[in-house]
Amino acid sequence: MIRLSTFALLFICQFAWSGINPLTMTISGSNEKVIPKANTEFISSDLQEKLKNPQETMRTFLMAMEKVKSGSTNAFREASSTLDLSQIDPSARQITGTITAERLINTLDRVAKINLFHIPVYETGPKWIFRKQTVTVGDNVYDVEIAIVKTIDGVWKFSPETVSSIENFYTSVANLKVVEGVTEYRNWRSRLKERMPAWASDEFLILKKGQWLGLIVLSLFSLAAFAFIRFIATMYLRYKVNHKSLDFLEDDQFKSTLPFGFLAFSISWLIGIRFLEFDVEMLEIFIRGSYIMTAVCSVWSVLKIVDYISLHFEKIAASTANKFDDVLVPMLKKTTKVFVVAFGAILVAHSLTFDVASILAGLGIGGVAVALAAKDTISNLFGSVTVIIDRPFQIGDYVSLEKNIEGTVEQVGFRSTRLRTPYNSIVTLPNSVLANMAIDNYGMRKFRRYKTFLQLEYSTPLVKIEEYCERIRYLIQLNALIQKETAVVSLYEMNSSSLDIMLTVFFLTDSFKGELSARHKFIYEILKLAEELEVKFAYPSQTIFLEQNKNLEIDKNL
Repeated sequence: MIRLSTFALLFICQFAWSGINPLTMTISGSNEKVIPKANTEFISSDLQEKLKNPQETMRTFLMAMEKVKSGSTNAFREASSTLDLSQIDPSARQITGTITAERLINTLDRVAKINLFHIPVYETGPKWIFRKQTVTVGDNVYDVEIAIVKTIDGVWKFSPETVSSIENFYTSVANLKVVEGVTEYRNWRSRLKERMPAWASDEFLILKKGQWLGLIVLSLFSLAAFAFIRFIATMYLRYKVNHKSLDFLEDDQFKSTLPFGFLAFSISWLIGIRFLEFDVEMLEIFIRGSYIMTAVCSVWSVLKIVDYISLHFEKIAASTANKFDDVLVPMLKKTTKVFVVAFGAILVAHSLTFDVASILAGLGIGGVAVALAAKDTISNLFGSVTVIIDRPFQIGDYVSLEKNIEGTVEQVGFRSTRLRTPYNSIVTLPNSVLANMAIDNYGMRKFRRYKTFLQLEYSTPLVKIEEYCERIRYLIQLNALIQKETAVVSLYEMNSSSLDIMLTVFFLTDSFKGELSARHKFIYEILKLAEELEVKFAYPSQTIFLEQNKNLEIDKNL
């Protein structure tokens, strides 16, 4: 289970190292120095120079696409930077930029060979329109354009109308040949479309038949990924369960791998949906749905990994003599799940296009009020942490607290600790209070003291008293459960009615039942020895002597 969680962590770190968001599959920006704008984006100083006027924007786009035609797919990032994608869902901007760049270059190559010197170089001016017309696609007529406009960020980009209408524009010219002197852009999708039958381009229920076919193929591929990943996860889990001898039924093992299968399905769908060339609106819907499903399945999968790791540590805790581990593992499990769910909620909220930054800022302000209202709960939580770290007792220990509270520790929770009193009642103490109390833990005693006074009659001969003491010392030497060095047997006091022998021994036992058993046997041997030596124990008594008054008798005789 630890290897499984490590593999998942390395998987995410690999994406992060490559600059890729594992959910949106988008590539993070370059390391160029950026200048913050007052509006919505950060524009690098280098990109500002490349997009400073309509001519430079067109030049930047054409040069980037020339690199793409030569096989450098990384140039799509530069080409996409010339497009105004502000109206596109953030999760779909990268793939939309790539598809729009492909359609735009294919449209331009079929319409005219671009002469850059005919494009204006003004940095402030009206929208520059390359083409604006109506086209017929099937039975529908659409308004399309290719234009470059200055954005609110102060740079010139292909307009949002260009992005939204380029699909219809490209469809209207797709059957034309590229103009003379221009290299046609081709990729595996264009080659695949050439081999598709003519009916694949016909529309059926708002999508093309070829796209419906692609959805079916993608669904089958995603189901195959679902079954394969779930099979691999189940086999690995069963191997670990058998190797570690964990208490985990086979049916439950298979059921627990369900989120991993759904995660594989959603990631396969999230990646594959980008290659079906939907229009912008439809692509946003599919990408957003896949993004949400991937976020939910990721959280679900991490929660299952936490369960697997906890199962492993629960077995380790059960095999140790320290019972506090049995409380610590479930507590850490619950805490980890709380953090995972909290992070997952933020991830899902982000996938639903909520402004997470504003929400977190609001929570930061409202958190002060919540903290004040829940100060007792928070103090109990920190008290729980203190109790866990200090370990003043274990489950099953008998403890004595302040205010005459004592009992056996039965449960340690997030908020409170429960004690079973000698009256078989339950005392619940808040952990914040318990952390500040003096705790006398009887359960942690290595030795258990037994002290008593053997009260002998005054009539007992001194020889027998000395013999009795020596015989008791001999019994102590023979008893394996008594610590020999600390044992004390000595004539201690002359009371009003007895001669007292102080007897103090320490039993080598860590349980109350063991102490009672050892004490019973030792007391029995002492009584048996007294009976053998005819030594009698004294008990509190008073003797009254009556003396006759002789003077009174003389008076009577007179």
